[in-house]
Amino acid sequence: MRASISLGRWFGVPVGLHYSWFVIAWLITLSLTDRFAALNPSWAPATIWTMAVATAGLFFICIVLHELAHATVARVSGVPVRRITLFALGGIAQIEKDAETPGTEFWIAIAGPAASFAIAIVCRLLASAAGFAEPSATVSPFAAVFGWLAYINFGLGLFNLIPGFPLDGGRVLRSIVWAITRNASRATRIAARSGQVVALMFIARGLYSVLLRGDLGGLWIVFIGWFLLEGAQAYYLQAARRELTA
Repeated sequence: MRASISLGRWFGVPVGLHYSWFVIAWLITLSLTDRFAALNPSWAPATIWTMAVATAGLFFICIVLHELAHATVARVSGVPVRRITLFALGGIAQIEKDAETPGTEFWIAIAGPAASFAIAIVCRLLASAAGFAEPSATVSPFAAVFGWLAYINFGLGLFNLIPGFPLDGGRVLRSIVWAITRNASRATRIAARSGQVVALMFIARGLYSVLLRGDLGGLWIVFIGWFLLEGAQAYYLQAARRELTA
């Protein structure tokens, strides 16, 4: 995916922003305005919107840090990184070649979720220091912003650990299968198949919400499932082509 807007180099890695990122940024902002308004009805609309925009902006930085964690481990392991691109469903560190060993693959893959969990812990500590106890408690704007950033980053880490390509969990699964079978292509196909199953589960769950429960929020789940399915199929076909040309 090509970056549409260049954001310069972060710690030596080119970072770009695809226009689709604005979709998720807007959805996050709208969702948080409702949550912040319910959190403290006395807050003025300007305060609520400022908090929501600030949270979305900080989350953007958190995603870059997530991808920089991948990039840093890759570069330390001798795997070149072309760029980092932020898009609608998060970000991707574009690595120029595959890891040479399953161990290297594992550590590159796990670095992103580990960074998200670390960020979540830091945000939670900051929020707790400012009086944040739970999402439904009335707290200061600072505490609310960092409290929700903690939840969002924790959710990002968990989501990326789902064992299926193109998620980080798919790469973790690939590294484990690779270590067991000693066959990188076979490991890729298995991780890709797992990703396809996960994607179809997302799509089915989203369609159930839309068609049987009348919840239009299920369309977002369908979109996520469709994206995962496309990515998983691409990895599967890539592995199949490699086997044919080997």
